[in-house]
Order: sequence, then structure tokens, then C-alpha cells
Amino acid sequence: MPSPVISPVLVGRTAELAAIEAAYGQVRAGESTTVLVTGEAGIGKSRLVSTATGRLTAEPLVLRGGCLELGSGGTPWLPFVAVMRELRRAWGPERLRAELPADGTALADWWPELGLTRADGGQVRLFEEVLTLLGRAARDQPVVLVIEDLQWADMSSRELFAYLARNLVDRPVLLVGTIRSGELTPGHPTRQLLGELGRRADVVRIELAALERREVAALLTAIEGRPVDPVVASEIHRRSDGNPLFVEALKSSGSAAGGGLSDLLLDRVADLSPDARHLLAAIAVAGAEVSDVILADVLERPSDEALHELVERHQVVVRDTVYAVRHDLIREAVYGALLPGERRRLHRRYATAIDSRDTDGDYQAAALAEHWQAAGEHGQALTAAWRAAAGAGRQFAYDDQVNLLDKVLTLWPEVGNPETLTGVSHVDVLAAGVEAAYSAGRADWGVRRSTEALAEMDVTAEPMRAARFLGLQGLMQNRLGASGLDSLERAVALVPPGADDLLRTRLLAWLAFGLCIEEKHERAGAVTREADVLAERLGDDGLRAAALLPAAYLDDAMGEGDAALAKYIECEELALRAGDHSLCLTASQWRSLALVLDGRLEEAVQVNARGQQLAESWGLVRARGSMLAQNRAWALFRLGRWDEALDVIDDALADAPPLRYVAALQQVAAEIAVRRGCFEDAKRLIDDTVASEFQPFATMMMAVRLTMATLQGDAATAKQLVERAVGLPLWNTYDATWFLLAVAQAGAGSALPSAQKYLTPATSRRATPAAVLCSAEAAEHSSAERWRRAVDAWRQVGDRYELAVALTELGRSELAERNEWSARETLAEARVVATELSAEPLLARIGVLADRIGLRADPRPARAFGLTARELEVLQVLAQGLSNAEIARKLFVSGNTVATHVARVLRKLGAASRTEASAIAHREGLLN
Repeated sequence: MPSPVISPVLVGRTAELAAIEAAYGQVRAGESTTVLVTGEAGIGKSRLVSTATGRLTAEPLVLRGGCLELGSGGTPWLPFVAVMRELRRAWGPERLRAELPADGTALADWWPELGLTRADGGQVRLFEEVLTLLGRAARDQPVVLVIEDLQWADMSSRELFAYLARNLVDRPVLLVGTIRSGELTPGHPTRQLLGELGRRADVVRIELAALERREVAALLTAIEGRPVDPVVASEIHRRSDGNPLFVEALKSSGSAAGGGLSDLLLDRVADLSPDARHLLAAIAVAGAEVSDVILADVLERPSDEALHELVERHQVVVRDTVYAVRHDLIREAVYGALLPGERRRLHRRYATAIDSRDTDGDYQAAALAEHWQAAGEHGQALTAAWRAAAGAGRQFAYDDQVNLLDKVLTLWPEVGNPETLTGVSHVDVLAAGVEAAYSAGRADWGVRRSTEALAEMDVTAEPMRAARFLGLQGLMQNRLGASGLDSLERAVALVPPGADDLLRTRLLAWLAFGLCIEEKHERAGAVTREADVLAERLGDDGLRAAALLPAAYLDDAMGEGDAALAKYIECEELALRAGDHSLCLTASQWRSLALVLDGRLEEAVQVNARGQQLAESWGLVRARGSMLAQNRAWALFRLGRWDEALDVIDDALADAPPLRYVAALQQVAAEIAVRRGCFEDAKRLIDDTVASEFQPFATMMMAVRLTMATLQGDAATAKQLVERAVGLPLWNTYDATWFLLAVAQAGAGSALPSAQKYLTPATSRRATPAAVLCSAEAAEHSSAERWRRAVDAWRQVGDRYELAVALTELGRSELAERNEWSARETLAEARVVATELSAEPLLARIGVLADRIGLRADPRPARAFGLTARELEVLQVLAQGLSNAEIARKLFVSGNTVATHVARVLRKLGAASRTEASAIAHREGLLN
């Protein structure tokens, strides 16, 4: 038998091993750390991790789980189920029971053999229970949790991995994920995971590069047990591109071997015995680790000699009682070489074996559906997929449930009697899909399937069900940028009072908030009152919270800020008590806007920051956290903390939020870019946002364009924009406030009455609208006295930029009134504020006025370039001549984050290149 062509030791990777060991050192010190190992297939990610974990001190508990391409589509929590089952083996069933909640567990389906009581509580409870179990395991010994092949993870598992990375915090757990970077096509969800985690200081990113020529020679020497011919080593290095798996394949087949990678990998198994080849093919078809019991059913009597041969030749690995092909590339090559008939027969045997044993509850149902479908048995696949979808729903894996139900709907017309096989109708499947799509945030899919369901069903025969469809459809239409009011109105009309008051109350609350957003206050008020009465009568905290949200919004719109804030807080408390985390965060979001209108900007920042933390802990970063980030960035923008605002925006955008929230975030970035004179950046952001076709942001971007034209001194464009803008719909008092300010600053006095109509006398008494009206009146009837009132108003609000603008205009008015002494003091303060903000267009205007009275500018301090602490840190490393990748490794941030910071540093320093930036840094003393 040929000797195994695999190195007995890991070659190279000294720095990478040291990085993992250093991360483990942090864990030993009591701090959770996450390590992400990325690289192309075959580069040695798993080998690196297994070698590193084998060298760790203090005997950590190592828990492993893997994500699998074949058979894992739609299987929720696949790698974490494996992890938790390893924990059960380590602890034993009695300790596991003792550590789980006494009232039942959201993880009951993960250990079906234990017969645990299942508890509801949604995905949040499931996340918290996993976190708690890992924390308790870490009290006994350090824990290393390894999740392999995250590029194939189901959505639920990706979210749980990110949740653990954010929330393990002070628990001594080393979280390790491996990712095959070559699988990450544009838009791949794992790219979002990398972007989100790559910015965290407690995440170490290790990108495995190809082996160098000397390392390939060392690898070949380790395989051979003696030095190899340098010429052969060089040739294998050239042909393998330094990929360790390819090196092994070329060594096995001979350096002169031809063909592609699949041929090389198949050459490695070509000389196996027939029994071993058959066994390897059977394990490859499993698509996952396969237990010895199932494998015995598939092959009847698998040869022990064949298994030993595969293990000795390093083609199969054995863990406890399960087998797996050593590397996915080998599995893919072996699977791809099978004839179609061979594949179908083996898939059918697997499906039969799994179905007959059914030892794993619903957990194997998704894999069962895959095997039956690959075997060409559509009826069996349909029933398995329907069962798997139900199981995914019970485990709160809603995205996976949508995928499985989509499979059911695809298979439905391929089967002669789908209703008999599943026991449900086509509309029943659509109903389950629409509910899951709403929970998963799959609005496109949900709207399409709800439309299909409504067209198929008899609405008069099932009005309650149709109402539920329409209500969810309206909400999802709203998420996509439409109002959704037509669907919501139709839904309410189908549920008269007394028919189903629980459903009617929910629909009324949804409709009321939709009407609020559309500024239909009178109708919203009537609907809200009815929803509130019903919610109180039913005594349901969730419904009371849902009714309070539009009630608070209406108070806010009428200028009753204190009443609105009290109701938003009560809504948050009730929603939290009812377990409606999304509603709780929505109330926080709108409370922060009320605080901004009241001029309580610092409080608004704190409310949004707290909301973002909760969104992270509840797994709602993209769904709600991104909108809270926009509100936080807006409050920071108004406070003059522009670089901090841009950091918040960058972090939120890296989470790939829904397009509506992308537009909101870009609006704030555009506002800052305009005021800093970065007009090209602003134009790009404006164009991108308007192209998104979300009307609220398209309207507000008109105001940003107007501000840009004003600052550029383009009076003709400003006039055209005012004429177009005044007739546009404004979506609420909040937007109207800033819209009015843009019109006022454009000097379009004749348009002010039209713009002012959006602010009622009640709302105008609140701090921010009052300040805007002061500036608007001063712009229309300029005088020093009016501008002094505007300065005082903006000073009270705390809006730094608008304070600087008002000071500038006050200084101009004072010069016109020949009060030069006062103008000097006023313009000096304006210049200080504008300099802090790097508001270049405003500084230029101040400079023109200052020149008229000989007011000399103070030399700009060495550190007054507006660099944030992080940007200064990047500059100091950049000045050492390091590349972006090297800076990223040194500062433990992602390459994308470094690129963003470097671009900002160059812009703020006015440098055209990194070399020039380094020179400025040395000259201005920024490297001290």
C-alpha cells in the first residue's frame, strides 16, 4: 500500500499560530476573543486550527461544529447542534438537565433523546440559552468553540455566531470560525458577517496566504521524511501556487501529472481497493458526517478493511462514531465523479436509512428532503421538506423555514397528490411562508407569496385568514418603501368588531402607525383610540404597546413632547414585558427623534446607543439596529461630532441593512459631506439615495441638494430647487423642520411661507423647530437682533454647525450696523466652531467677512485637522510605511475599515498621497 501523502506536521504558519495562541492568552485572562481564519479551499485553515488547539495549555474544552454544503440547505443551527451534542457528551445528560432552565428549553429539539420540555420565547431565548451554557462550561475550564466552513452556514447559524462574538464578552471562550474566502461571491451573506465582525477590537482576522517556495520544499520534506530535489520542489510550488492540498495532490500523482484539481484529487484515490472506493463514494454522498449506524444501513455491511484503508490513507477521518471525508474538495471531486445513477441510488439508500430510523426527531428532515430530491423522489422530498419547515419554525430559524417552504412550493406541482401527502392545502403552505417571511425580514418573498395566497383563496369564506395575509402584506410593503395602507385598510375591514378582537386590535395598531407615517393624523387618531380601548379590554401588554406607539407619535406631531416621551417609554416597557423586541426598539427609535425636536441631543445619542446595544443582544442588528444607528448619527451630526457620526454610519452600513435604512444612513453622510465642502462625495451619496426610490429620503435629499447649491453660491440652481422642493410631500414634523431650514438658508424668502406651513404653532414651540423658525425669520428680515435670538436658540439646542452659521450671519449683520467691535468677537467664535468641524465652505464665508475688519485667523493648531483618535492612530502606523493589510493586522481591524480611515486622513490633511500625509504628520508633530 502506498505511503500516505500528507505532512505529519504543520509547515510554516508561525505567525498565525502565534496569533491564535495570543488570542487564547486573552481568554485565559478572562476575556472572550473571536478568531476568523479565512483563505481559499485547501490552504490549510482546518489544519491550522486543529494544530493550534492541540497546543493550547490548561486543557481547554474544545467543541467543534461544521457547516456543510450538501444536505445542509435549510437545516437550522447545524454546526451548533453538533457543538451542543459534544457538550452533552462532555457533561453527561444529568448535568446538562441541571444547567438548563427549569421551565423548559428552547433547545429541546437539539437533544431529542432526552425528552426535554420545549419552551417558547423565540430566537432571543435560544441565543441566550446557548450563551449561558457556554458561559457555565467556561467556569470549569477554558472553552474553545470552533465552527468550520462558515461560508456554508445557514442564516440562523450565522446570526448565532455573530451574537456569540458580540456577547460572550468576559466569559473565557475562544470563538473560532473558518471561512473559505473563494466561496464569497458579491452579496454573499458571509461577507456581511466578515464586515460586521471585522471591525471589532476583540476579533482577530487571520488570512492564510499561499506557502512560499521554501515552505513548499519543507512540506515535501516532511511528507517524504527526507530532503526533496529542489527542482521538483520548485516545479510543485509553481503548479500548486503554494496551496498545501494541491502540493499533496501533486506529490501523490507526480509533479508531471496533468489535468485539473479534480483529476489530481481523484488520482490520489485511484489506487484504493474497490471496496475502499465504494465506501469513500458512499461517505461523500452523505454530504456530512455520517454515523456508523446509518452507514451500515446504506452499505449493509461496510468492510472494516476498507475503512481502515481510507483512514490510513488520510481520505476519511473518524470522530467518535461518525465518519467524514477528510477535505471538502476531495468529497466534491469524488461526488462529482459518480455517474448519475450511482448518485441517485446512494441518495435513495440514505433517505431510506434516515427515514426508517428517525432517531433524531425533526432535525434530520431537511437532510432527508435533500436526499429524496436528489434521488428523484419528489413526493418523499415534499413531505420531508414540509416536516423540516415546521421544525425550523419551532426552532425560530425563520430564514431557513422560508427556504424550506420555498422548496415545498417548488415541489408542489411536481407531485400528483401533494395535499394528501402533506395533509395541508397549498394556501396553508403559503400562510406558513408569509408568517415566516415576516419574521425573517424577507419582505420581497412575503409580499409575492401573500399576493399569490389572496388570489387563490376565497376571501369571503375565510375573512380572518385573509385579513392576516393583508395585514402582514401591508407591513412588508412598508418595509419595501410603499405605504402598505391599502392592504392594511382592507385587512381591518375584514374583521368587524366582535369577530376576532385580538386580530382586529393588532391590525388597527399596524394601520394607525402606517397612517401616522403618512401624516394622516385625523384618521390615525380615530384608529389609535379604538385599538387602545380594545387592548385595554383584552389586557394584553403586547397589544397595549402596539397601540401606544401611534398614540405617542400623534402627541409628538401635535407638539406634546413630554406626553409623547412618556408614552414612548411606556411602550418600550410593555413591549419588553411582552417579549416584542422589535416594537421595543421601534419605540426607542421614535423617542430619540422626539428628544431631538426638544433639543435634547445628548439624550438622543444615549437612547440610540442603548438601543443599538439591545439590538445586538437580541439579534436585530440589521432589522432595527441600523435605523437606531441613523438616528444616533443624526444626533451626533447636530452636536457637531461629525467624525463620530461617520464612524457610526460606516459600522451600520457594514451590516448590510435593508435599503430603506441604507438611504437614511447615506442622508446623514451626505449632510456632513456638503458642510465640509466634499461636494463630489455628497453628490454620489445623493444620487445613490434618490436612486433607491424611497420617497421620504428622496424628498429630504432635495433639501441636501439645496444646501449644497447654497454653499457653492449657485443661486440659479438653488432657486430651481426651491421651486421644485416646496411642493414635495414632507413625511413628518421632524423632516419638515430641516427642510424649512434648508429653504431659509437658501435665501428664498418668498418660499418661506410655503415651507412654514409644515410646522404647526404647537410644534414650533419645541426647542429645535423654534430655533429653525428664528433662523428662517432672521434670514427673511435680517437684523442683528433677530440673529442674536437665533444664536441663543441654537446655543440652547446644542447644534454646533447651526450655531456657527447663526454667529456668522450675526457678525455680518453687526458689520452692516457698524458694530465692528461686536462683529470681531462674534466672527472669532464662529471661526473657532467652524474650524473644529472642518466646515470649509463656512470658514471661507467667515474669512471674507473677517477680512473686511482685519480679523486675522489664528494659526491652525497642529492637531486641528479634525482627526479622530482612531484616525490619528492609523496615521501614526501609516507613517511607518505599512500597507493597509499590515495596518489592519497591527490594529486588529478589517482592511475595509483601514481603507476608509486612510481616505479620511488624506482628505483632512489635504494630502494627495500616503507619502505626503506622512510628511505632514512629521512636520505638524502628529507622530508624538
